[in-house]
Amino acid sequence: MKSITIRGIDDQLKNALVNIAEKEHKSINKTILSLLKQALGLEKSLKYPIYDDLDDLAGTWTDEEAQEFEKATKVFNKIDEDLWK
Repeated sequence: MKSITIRGIDDQLKNALVNIAEKEHKSINKTILSLLKQALGLEKSLKYPIYDDLDDLAGTWTDEEAQEFEKATKVFNKIDEDLWK
């Protein structure tokens, strides 16, 4: 397998590559290879990301959305005493 050295990678590009690699739990090398293959049409990219948990969704609501959700689900905290007789 051949090696290629790429010069002139600025901090913005390096940080973007590191972020993608960390998010996908891959090495930077594997991330760069995957991105190159996708860009050249040699590897199909997923239309939608595959999630195995809800970590990517946590903290995405605004304060207003969170308050609206709390208000809408507050009724679930009430106990109907007649159901427990």
